Amino acid sequence: MNDSSHVMKTTRILKALSSLALLAAFVSGSRCATTALSVKNKGGPIKVFELGQRIPRNSKILDVLDTSGGWAEAGEMSSCRYRPIIKYLKRRAKARGGDAIAVLHVKKPYIWSSCFSIKAFLLDMIDISDWPRVGPTEEEIRRDLDAGGRTLDDIEGIWTSHARCEVKMDAATQRIAAVYESSQNMGDPFFTGVLWVPSSVIRAMEQLSPEEQTFFRVAIVKAAGDPEYPFAAYILDPAIPEWQAGFLKARLRKLPDASGYEAKWFGSTFQDDKREFHSDETGALKTKVIVERGLKYSIEQTLTRIYPPRAAGYAPD
Repeated sequence: MNDSSHVMKTTRILKALSSLALLAAFVSGSRCATTALSVKNKGGPIKVFELGQRIPRNSKILDVLDTSGGWAEAGEMSSCRYRPIIKYLKRRAKARGGDAIAVLHVKKPYIWSSCFSIKAFLLDMIDISDWPRVGPTEEEIRRDLDAGGRTLDDIEGIWTSHARCEVKMDAATQRIAAVYESSQNMGDPFFTGVLWVPSSVIRAMEQLSPEEQTFFRVAIVKAAGDPEYPFAAYILDPAIPEWQAGFLKARLRKLPDASGYEAKWFGSTFQDDKREFHSDETGALKTKVIVERGLKYSIEQTLTRIYPPRAAGYAPD
């Protein structure tokens, strides 16, 4: 705790994360951080992502699993050692309809104890094995855009996307942001009351932000599959392992007043949200939206068409 700059940096991160309901449950020890889940039985094995292991981007957080009450309260655990607890959490995840658990924190209630308590995310793994994707290559898409015989809609073409994603906090959230990282163990009999949120929790939440890749290109073309949204955007240069070139990134349609476009946009966690894009004086499409994934994220995004090039003297409507 002698490095004050490290403490200040960690404090800022934790204050940003403090608006997360799941993190609040982590700190308070609550066992239920979300509404009740519908039970589903997929029949497959429960995947375990160990402490510090990367959580795949196609993961949807359902709840926080917590054994900090100990084996007596858990009831079904035959032992408070690590592997029996993991088996217990896997059974619990299957009963709750989850696909996987991600271990967030492992600790001993007391330094001299042989027992462990574990907190973990309960995850629903979004199936991306048949995620919609475009068949033609970028070169073929460019040739189709160049082909004569039809007039392109203003939205058709290849666009760059620049997105800035920030955690949004209101005054009430900041008042309760009393979470600080400490090197002290909460099982220490001399514990002073400072709450310790491990860095693994912070890393996990940073992984699951709705816009991890700030710059990429998309091809927007007319596409079947959703009659309500006749245009589709396909990512051309993903930098996230779960995403592949050609994967569907958004479906779009013109707003009723023709002032812009409404999009069902799939963030980097494969979960969609609604965004409205409006043209500026250069013809770029811009949006600002609040997305809730536990945390509230403020996303500012700009789409700029780079192909085909705008005609000289072009002015948006």
